[in-house]
Amino acid sequence: MRVHIVYPRFERFLEAYPELGEIPPVVGLWKYRMPPALGPQILATMMPPEIEWKIVDENVAPIDYDEPVDLVALSYFTPQAGSAYAIGDAYLARGVKVIAGGMHPSMLPDDAARHASSVCVGEAEGLWPTILEDARHGRLAARYGPGRPPPETWVQPRTDLFDVHRDYDWYPALVQAARGCPRACAYCNIPGIYGQDIRVRDPQRVADEVMALGGRELYITEDVVMLTSKAMSRYAGELFGAIADRGGAQLFLTSSLVMNMREPFLDLLARAGTRSLYVTFGFDPISRGVYEGDPAMTETARAIVRRVEERGIRFYAAFGVGFDEDDPGVFDRILAFCERAGIITAEFFIATPFPSTPMWHELRAAGRLEHTRFGEYNGAHVVFRPAKMTKDELVAGFLHMWRTFWQGRDLDRSLDCFQYRAGPSRF
Repeated sequence: MRVHIVYPRFERFLEAYPELGEIPPVVGLWKYRMPPALGPQILATMMPPEIEWKIVDENVAPIDYDEPVDLVALSYFTPQAGSAYAIGDAYLARGVKVIAGGMHPSMLPDDAARHASSVCVGEAEGLWPTILEDARHGRLAARYGPGRPPPETWVQPRTDLFDVHRDYDWYPALVQAARGCPRACAYCNIPGIYGQDIRVRDPQRVADEVMALGGRELYITEDVVMLTSKAMSRYAGELFGAIADRGGAQLFLTSSLVMNMREPFLDLLARAGTRSLYVTFGFDPISRGVYEGDPAMTETARAIVRRVEERGIRFYAAFGVGFDEDDPGVFDRILAFCERAGIITAEFFIATPFPSTPMWHELRAAGRLEHTRFGEYNGAHVVFRPAKMTKDELVAGFLHMWRTFWQGRDLDRSLDCFQYRAGPSRF
């Protein structure tokens, strides 16, 4: 049996705004090409030896629909959905079986099913071998899952699947330590896909995986390891302690301002080799205070930035705008905060109601969703009617933040936490 794992094309973050072309390429933010996310890598790692297979990244090269194939596995998130639907339709018209999986099909399985023979809901471990066996014997079911396998069955994705130097500009390794989240942030689909209970891998095994990657930059993909609960604080202490004891690594972590800010924990992150902490603003009480200009909350946020940076960890800020509380003054308040807090690495995104999230359901019920052209659900477009400003004001403010923040910026200093290949962007 011949299987193609297809990663559909998507519009890169600011591709729709050529007027920002004067901003130099910023690694990891919006112009750089990176390999597919973990979904295709997990499927490829589980492929049995008797099956002929390949990964097709439509962001690198067009799909050859005439190439013989028996099963096409589409793995995609919401901004790829329009491309994925077209790919699925094209293969179905040729009589090829198509299975859709990943974050978007897991959140909107009925919609995805209109463009596929079958849909895999949730996590692939435990389901993919059955899917392959059913496809081989011509008995592919219409739906598989939802799958939420225990951590000991999770696959460690292979690291040799891509020609990194030929096809991609930046290739940080991705390491999973946990799945699931108990929080219900308005725009996040993690609890809906992975559940509200947190499942964690053995911290020693995660540390072994991290160290096996050598000098590579790597992301630990889940921000739940930064939560303040006793259980997660204990787990994170074991994980980062094991990495530190092995000599440390070039870690990139994600979080919000509602994170473990205890001094010993921050010291441990530094000892483990953390180079950057990506912190999302927009939904927690502290960042809401920053957005509203509240002096006490703003000072709390500034103190967090200072404590992170004092340890040699870059505070990489991501500011979401367009939430219902945001008014037209929010953009300049955010920029003023960046200046006062000494933030030198930042990005900005427009709040996006991803399917089946709390934000999606609320806006849909209020009749405020403008459309479901999912290619525009990428954090760079306004796809709903804002509450306290017009769509044009939101887009103008969004672009104003990008231009103003990066104008005259010392890029060598702002990007010194990254390893990357400099050169022209490739839209």
